[in-house]
Amino acid sequence: MPKEIAIEVADLKKWFPLRKGFLETLMSRKQSFVRAVDGVNFKIKRGEVFGLAGESGSGKTTTGRLLLKLIEPTSGNIYFKGEDITSLPEKGLKPLRRRMQIIFQDPYESLNPRMTISDILAEPVIVQKTASAEVEVKDKVVQILNDVELVPPEEFLLRYPHEL
Repeated sequence: MPKEIAIEVADLKKWFPLRKGFLETLMSRKQSFVRAVDGVNFKIKRGEVFGLAGESGSGKTTTGRLLLKLIEPTSGNIYFKGEDITSLPEKGLKPLRRRMQIIFQDPYESLNPRMTISDILAEPVIVQKTASAEVEVKDKVVQILNDVELVPPEEFLLRYPHEL
């Protein structure tokens, strides 16, 4: 039985306009762009782990941000389980984002060095409203630390990323 396509990207593009100076604006009518993502196509089957590799500045992070709809594509389509989510309104994106994840090359660099481990782990719990009361949030954070075997969790709650 073939696996279901979880995510499909078709001719995805993200072009950022270059700012022009006053004289450039007067002399030229044509807008210039940085083509951060230009015609990307791929399919990810359910249960697959997908790695996107490339040089610095090649559009890896931009592609991830496009998939999560953190930024709007210039053109192209993004499908999640067969549904075109390219023009899905913000309200419809929250449940989708709960099911998707980007893991950066250096995960320590993606953690805010000014936030404690407790604050970093509590943020998505609060944003996604998977717990509301402060006690529930702390319980979730403790459970997460247990799940990843940072035990005893109480020793890690007030640490900062560089202290792990």
